[in-house]
Order: sequence, then structure tokens, then C-alpha cells
Amino acid sequence: MTDDTNGGFKPTRRSVLRLGAMSALGIGIGIPAVSGSVAATIDCPKTPGYWANHPETWPDKDLTIAGEEESNSYWQGILLDPPKGDKAKIMLKHYIATVLNLRTLQSGCTSAEIKYGYYEGYTIEQVKNMAGTWLRHTSSWQSGQNGRKQTSWYAADMDGEKLKDTLDAFNNNPASLGLDCGCDDR
Repeated sequence: MTDDTNGGFKPTRRSVLRLGAMSALGIGIGIPAVSGSVAATIDCPKTPGYWANHPETWPDKDLTIAGEEESNSYWQGILLDPPKGDKAKIMLKHYIATVLNLRTLQSGCTSAEIKYGYYEGYTIEQVKNMAGTWLRHTSSWQSGQNGRKQTSWYAADMDGEKLKDTLDAFNNNPASLGLDCGCDDR
């Protein structure tokens, strides 16, 4: 917080968000949780859970995911549906969140090279594209597939688990990949 001209404190955007988050978690600090435009101004990737519960923040245009064009409400339904051990559905949740993050983020972290982890030297866009290829070689998540479950992380000679873990790291904590998205203290 910074000192204002009246001798009191004038909250900065970061302090307001921290206080709002504490309030939202039920930590009694005497102010209501922050919502709306203040939270929307932070340029951080969001988790699959965030996107599942905030469809109002999605881009207006319907998404094409791994070659499948569907309505945003269809993709939201996938985010809300438990994967029940289906590796393709687990990957798909992280993939959808990454697609949404790449479409909404303004920072340069989306085009920066990953500095740590299995995909060091790649961009998150490249990892997302590889995950899309992996998904296209599975079919359990696509409509009309009679409930077949993807039980292995291997498809198309690719280790889907490493791809999923990288997308998950980007969506939850881009700093863990060495990416500076301007929100590494959350």
C-alpha cells in the first residue's frame, strides 16, 4: 500500500487483489472481496477450474479444440465433467484452459521460451500444439465414441503426461516454467 496525501493508505492494485483474495477465502480482514474489472486487469493464466466457473470471461467466438469446433458451453461442460481417470479428458481440461489463456493474455509470456522442465526451449504455444496432436490421436473425449476411456498417456509416440504437466504448470504457475507473466507471486 502507498501513502496518500491525506496521511492514510491508498491501496495499490496488487494489495487490493491480495486483500480481496484473503476476503474471498474467508479470512476476516474487514473488507469485501474484490471482483470484476480489478481482477480482470491482471495478466495471468487461469486454471481449468477458473474457466469452468467463469464463462462470462470467455472470448465471444466459439472455440476449435484439437480440430473440433463446438460451442463455448460444450467446452465448459467438459471442464465441469469429472474425467474419471480418462487421460484424454484430463489433457483436454488443461488444453482448453491453455487455449483460453493464450487468447486472453496480453503479456509476452505466451511467446517466450520455457526455461525449465521437459519442454525447455519451446514456447507454450508449441507445447499446446503438440498436446493437440496427442488429443487428435485419442478419441475418448470426442462425442459419439461410446465411452471408450484413454487409459494410457502414450499416443502417437508421444508422452501425453509430460505435455499435460507442462500445460498444467502454465495454467497454474507459469513461473515454474521460467515464464514471466507478471503474476508469479500468486
